[in-house]
Amino acid sequence: MNKLVSVVSVLGVSFAFGCGTDEGAMQTGPELLPNLTIPAPPEHGLQVITPIVRGLAPGSDHEICTWTDAVVGETPIDVKSTIGFQTEPGHHIVVYYTTVPQEAGLQRECTDTDMVSFRIVTGNGKEGEPTEAPGNLVYRIPPHAQIVINHHYLNATDEMMDGQSAVNINFAPDGGSYVPSGSTAFLNSGLVVAQGVTTQKQSCVVDRDMKLWFMIPHMHRWGKHIAVDLTHGDTKTNLFDTVWDESFTFHPPEKRADPAAPMMLYAGDTIETTCQWNNDTGHDLNFGFEMCVTYGQFIDDKNQGSWACDDGHWTDF
Repeated sequence: MNKLVSVVSVLGVSFAFGCGTDEGAMQTGPELLPNLTIPAPPEHGLQVITPIVRGLAPGSDHEICTWTDAVVGETPIDVKSTIGFQTEPGHHIVVYYTTVPQEAGLQRECTDTDMVSFRIVTGNGKEGEPTEAPGNLVYRIPPHAQIVINHHYLNATDEMMDGQSAVNINFAPDGGSYVPSGSTAFLNSGLVVAQGVTTQKQSCVVDRDMKLWFMIPHMHRWGKHIAVDLTHGDTKTNLFDTVWDESFTFHPPEKRADPAAPMMLYAGDTIETTCQWNNDTGHDLNFGFEMCVTYGQFIDDKNQGSWACDDGHWTDF
């Protein structure tokens, strides 16, 4: 138990951990929704179960942040994989860390100020699909960082709902030689999708070389088509040309590469993402309810951290 300063049940957030000892008993936890699937805690890692999020109104979109009592000690933690579970109307779970700590157990709507201090570890869908770094890659959390869970709920029904999330964080085996994996995304967080059938295009010039091992497009239920094109010099290559299906929201088409032979993005390349929607809701859809995103994971052998291109401007995330 030497990797974390503390992992305890505080203010309704439930934790369980395994570190190869008999310490890993489930702590007294919060009330559970009956339809939340909770797997066994990892043998070498950490499980977090969030408090119930009450009163998710019809047509509402909520990004909830939960600050855990999991604080990294003097040496980094290398995460090998995560597995997320949510009740409806869950959309995703993201494991972040922050070096600007808050009171353990705090849970509320995420703010822009919060997100500035967060750095992404991994993201998961709601149905128990694992996110795992291949080969000797890991998701690295630095010393003294506090683990924060972002859980997103998107209630597209006509009923009031409650939601809850759980995530297993599996540490890499001790004693290995690991390289961190970084995240990158091409998006426009100011996206507004008008009513009817519309198309938007967003373009970004890559500002550094990146060795990608994973790439996906991302839209939501009103998406009709997404295309992703890479321009390198005078050569334009289509990476995705996808007629969108609602199921792709959680299970998108993907490209994977052996980390030994990654997909290369070079400084000066251009990524262009073109999205079409059929918004039949009767009102505009803001970013969150709809998206137009190209997301990737890269081999961060230069310890650059995770970077996103938002409406043509690069920022860490």
